[in-house]
Amino acid sequence: MRSTIQAFLLMAAMLAVPGFANTYDSMPTPVPGPVPDAGKSHDEKAQVKRGTHWYRKPNYPTIQEQMAFASKLLEKGRYRKAANAYQALVYAWPDSPEAVKAQLALAQVQELRQLYTTAFDEYQYLFDYYPGQFDYQLVLDRQFKIANYLMTTPKGSFLFFHGFQDPERAIPLFEKITRNAPTWVNAPTAQLNIGIIHETNKDYEEAVAAYELLQNRYTDDNLLPQASFREARCLYKIYKDNPNNEEACNSARFAVTQFMRLYPRHAQIEEAQAFLQTLNTEQAKRLYGQARYYDRIAHRPKAALIVYDEFLRKYSMSAPELAEIAKSRVDSLKQEVKNHEKK
Repeated sequence: MRSTIQAFLLMAAMLAVPGFANTYDSMPTPVPGPVPDAGKSHDEKAQVKRGTHWYRKPNYPTIQEQMAFASKLLEKGRYRKAANAYQALVYAWPDSPEAVKAQLALAQVQELRQLYTTAFDEYQYLFDYYPGQFDYQLVLDRQFKIANYLMTTPKGSFLFFHGFQDPERAIPLFEKITRNAPTWVNAPTAQLNIGIIHETNKDYEEAVAAYELLQNRYTDDNLLPQASFREARCLYKIYKDNPNNEEACNSARFAVTQFMRLYPRHAQIEEAQAFLQTLNTEQAKRLYGQARYYDRIAHRPKAALIVYDEFLRKYSMSAPELAEIAKSRVDSLKQEVKNHEKK
């Protein structure tokens, strides 16, 4: 009766998650990449397992009997007990071939239990302590699916409660994936997702760093334009939050201009053009205001002439009305300076 109720609650929880079957288990399968040999000793492996989980002694004296016992529990759907049994095997015999199989089974059981971050960590243990001894394709695939699921699925969803968004919990997972296999085909997507999560959380500086890393490290023609635009948009938003910061304005203008130069046919080119127009207009107003200060308040005609000339050279098209005023003032100031020098 109890197992029936647990099965019902598990199914109900899965159905309550929006698009569970589609968002979780339909991600593309990545290509495995090289992972350096960790070279950990028996004691180091055992210590990590001791520190990660509460240790339970094996139920049987031999590896074969313990593996058979754990597999039987798994077949019966007793996932928690099966996880404990696999865990005990890995701790007791960490250097055996069966330990690798048990570790993989432990990760898969935790995934079945919907303990996704725990499952990810158990898959990660394979990378850290058993490099070259497991199916990289399978494990990378599962880690990637877990990270994407945690990024896109509300936390705490249960029955009729949809929970709340918490995509940042996926950031350390994507970071580990890019370290595990930096050369496989979905590594750029993992890096892009890190930036998207930071951008969604309005952590724009962190997002810019993530997008820059993607553009510097990878050559994915499908993702580079998106990373370039997103970087430009984040820098634009940083400037909008700091409108008096000239450095922020220049950084945003450079990123937007670079995006427009590299990807002139991109779908978001008009949005980038609007960013650039705003940046130019506001920068023009700032420079014009500086020139006007030297002209009208500080009464420094030579300094005013220099700034007016810079304004006209850079921004006469962005602020035509101000440009007309600046031109008339330049003529007057030149005459004023000339008269002063004659005296």
